[in-house]
Amino acid sequence: MSGRAHPVGGFVLVGGRSRRMGRNKAWLRWDGRPLFLRAADCLRGYVAEVRLLGPAETYSGFGFPVLPDRQPGRGPLEAVCTGLRHSPYEWNLFLACDLPRVEGRWLERLAESAGRGRADAVVPRVGGRWQPLCAAYHRRCLPAFERALEESGGRLLSALARVRVEALGRGGLAEDEEGERIFANVNTPQEWARVRLSGGGQLG
Repeated sequence: MSGRAHPVGGFVLVGGRSRRMGRNKAWLRWDGRPLFLRAADCLRGYVAEVRLLGPAETYSGFGFPVLPDRQPGRGPLEAVCTGLRHSPYEWNLFLACDLPRVEGRWLERLAESAGRGRADAVVPRVGGRWQPLCAAYHRRCLPAFERALEESGGRLLSALARVRVEALGRGGLAEDEEGERIFANVNTPQEWARVRLSGGGQLG
C-alpha cells in the first residue's frame, strides 16, 4: 500500500540485541521479506526518506542509509536520539522492526497528525499503554530525550514524560482490541509463533 509521502523523516529501529529471541529478530521473515525490510518498505510510501538505525556492518547494502548508534547497547532511546540528531526534517516517524502487523494506513495517520497541534510527539496509546516505537517525534524532543538517556537509564517511556505528547488512540488509530493485535511485537520465539499464526510469518 502506498499513500502520499509527507515531509517527514522515517526511521526503522533494527539494532536490538534480540536476547530473548535467541537470534536476530530483524531477519525473521514476514511475507517473504526480513522484518527490517518489511518495515522500511511500509514506511517508504508515507515519508520523505527512510533510514535504518543500527550497525552499518549488518544492514548496509539494502538500499537504505544506515545510522549506527553513537553509544551502542543503550536501547531504543539511543536509536531515537540518533535519528533526531541526523534528521533534516522537523517531524520524524520511528518504527521498530519487530511490529510486523503495523500497516501503512496507521503510519499515514501518524504522519498526518504530526505538526497539527502543539505536541512534541504523537504516540499511539492502546489499552492504556503507550506504543513509543511506532510514533512521530519532533526534533525539539532531542534535548529532553538526551537528558533522559543520561538520567533514566535509557527508558523511552521516561523520556516521553519530559515532552508534550499527543495520544493517538480510540477514534484516532484503532479500537483497543484491534490495537492490541496491530502492536503485538515479537521478542520471544513464543510471541513469534503466535504472530505467525495470523499469517505472513515464516520460520526462516
